[in-house]
Amino acid sequence: MSRRVNHCPLGQHHMLDRVAYDYVTAIRKRGANVAKIKYELAERAKKFTDEERNKLRELIQKWLENIK
Repeated sequence: MSRRVNHCPLGQHHMLDRVAYDYVTAIRKRGANVAKIKYELAERAKKFTDEERNKLRELIQKWLENIK
């Protein structure tokens, strides 16, 4: 059995960073159905651990501040 090596600088949080970025860009689009987008993220986040949810919140805050 081979062990996977993660060469991403964000490590295990790369996927969460991508989810956060996609979420923020989607809700910032003109005419976006924000309620639907939030619901879809909540459904997706049910699969995450508490630690991953907390990290996702931090990453969403980061992107909200950086994307104007």
